[in-house]
Amino acid sequence: MSSDLGRAKNLAQAPLLRTTRQLAVILTLSFLFVSGGLVYWQIAKADDLLAHPSNVRLAIYSEGIQRGGIYDRNGKVLAISKVATDIDGTIKYERSYPYEDMCEPWLGFVSAKYGSTGLESIREKTLLGLTGGPWLDMLKREFSDHMKGYDVVLTVDAGLQKVAAEALKGKVGSAVVLDPKTGAVLALVSSPSFDPNSLEENWDGIITRENSPMVNHAFGLFPPGSVMKIMSSAALFSTEIDTGALYHCSGSTVVNGQTISEQNANGHGWVNYDLALAYSCNTYFAEKGLQAGQEALKRTTDDFGFGAQIPFDLPVNRSAIVRTAFPGDSMSDNLLASSYFGQGEVMVSSFHMALVVAAVANEGKMMSPYLVERVLGFNQMPIEVSEPKVWRQPLSPDQANKIKGAMIVAVKEGTAQNGRIPWVTVAAKTGSAEPGGATEAHAWYAAFAPAENPQVVVVVLVENGGSGGQTAAPIGKKIMEEALTKKGGGI
Repeated sequence: MSSDLGRAKNLAQAPLLRTTRQLAVILTLSFLFVSGGLVYWQIAKADDLLAHPSNVRLAIYSEGIQRGGIYDRNGKVLAISKVATDIDGTIKYERSYPYEDMCEPWLGFVSAKYGSTGLESIREKTLLGLTGGPWLDMLKREFSDHMKGYDVVLTVDAGLQKVAAEALKGKVGSAVVLDPKTGAVLALVSSPSFDPNSLEENWDGIITRENSPMVNHAFGLFPPGSVMKIMSSAALFSTEIDTGALYHCSGSTVVNGQTISEQNANGHGWVNYDLALAYSCNTYFAEKGLQAGQEALKRTTDDFGFGAQIPFDLPVNRSAIVRTAFPGDSMSDNLLASSYFGQGEVMVSSFHMALVVAAVANEGKMMSPYLVERVLGFNQMPIEVSEPKVWRQPLSPDQANKIKGAMIVAVKEGTAQNGRIPWVTVAAKTGSAEPGGATEAHAWYAAFAPAENPQVVVVVLVENGGSGGQTAAPIGKKIMEEALTKKGGGI
């Protein structure tokens, strides 16, 4: 009888014990979850939270830190924080930009009133020393009376940047200079620009100024005109079209009732592929493009990174061949034909076009572009170093060499003759892109040299500049000469 009573008692207590155990497990898991969250947010993500733009503590915290400097590849100062003292003896830091408007807007600014932009904003954590780094640096940061951020060294050459900026002075547009073998950005110019040293006193004038000096024109999207024929060439090569066959250009062709004309309505006569690219024959690329089809164009532009986010230190607008998602089989023949020679709805940035040209120069390999070469810790030893890496391979070496050969002809006897440099072989393509309406065409020039062993890519866009060969090519030539001279000197 007693055993039966005990058994009954145990059965009665079992639900209570089970509930107690479940409660204990839930409390233990809750404690571990909360503890894990505290560790994650207070330790692992502490720097990220502090450096978040929405965190007002960042502005207060940064007042007591000497922001790291930004330097060009040769150690020339592009941005630096100088120590100053208020009348009450309080130490403060003033940001100085020795090259004034040469590196804006991509370099950006730091302002107590207007915040930060450009690289100054993107690399905020680094410049404030909030990226952790070596454990010894972290200790120094916590126990030092004088807190200083990390220095950032860029791939840009200040001398080349200055030459490129001066070449574009008075014009609206951009210039991009790359090392095609590494992806390093050697110069990046947007015109017009502004002086960040006098930002706050001139703010209203800067933000209302015509042609948006705070907008990076190198990252803006524009119709490419005939520089698109570099990519269109690859689309033709990917099909069974015989690009070695002769084609007769009479000066115009008709697609579904729409007349496509050559510039000035001048026919080129009998041309092969090389001459069609060199003379920038619209009808050749329109008719051959219709034969190649839209899938070849879509596949090729996808391979070159259209529609994708370019992996870069700064955000670049995505290029596209149509304004909306690719419409499958709904692309009209008229739109397809005009897209093949860079009109229609094709939009691309001069920065992206520099990558396209670099792929041709680099035997079909498109390198990931980069602007930050290295980050230096408190002891000036590198704590971050950029390494060249391939982003895409849109061309085979044979295809790249075929396009290069035609671009060489363009400089020797075609539309890019104004980019010729006597002491080096230049490969180039010009473009005059119609933006629509009664405005002047956008003038493009895209080139690399030496053609035998490419070291430098230069792309110039002069917005509403007219003829690419007449307006953009001489600017590109001047920048190319300086870049090659510096390359010979170790740029």
